[in-house]
Amino acid sequence: MAPPNRALAYGVPLIALTVCGTVGLAQFVQGTKDVIDQQSGKGDLRAPVQTIRARKFNMEDELAMLKGRVDINEYENKPVPKTSTDQN
Repeated sequence: MAPPNRALAYGVPLIALTVCGTVGLAQFVQGTKDVIDQQSGKGDLRAPVQTIRARKFNMEDELAMLKGRVDINEYENKPVPKTSTDQN
């Protein structure tokens, strides 16, 4: 006696077990990483990002900083080396 629809009988349980297994492994691995980080004494790695985001962004200041680092009038034109596939 064959099931009425093979996709429902075999496909749905396969997909469900795959998704549940992936989520379970992700939770297990993340928990292990959290424990290792806590034991090693590492702080919250997201803290620097939060302090950067807390700083107000000013377009004029960023432009002045960029102009201080890069001079668009002084550049050297360098040729791009050809690869073996370009020499056809």
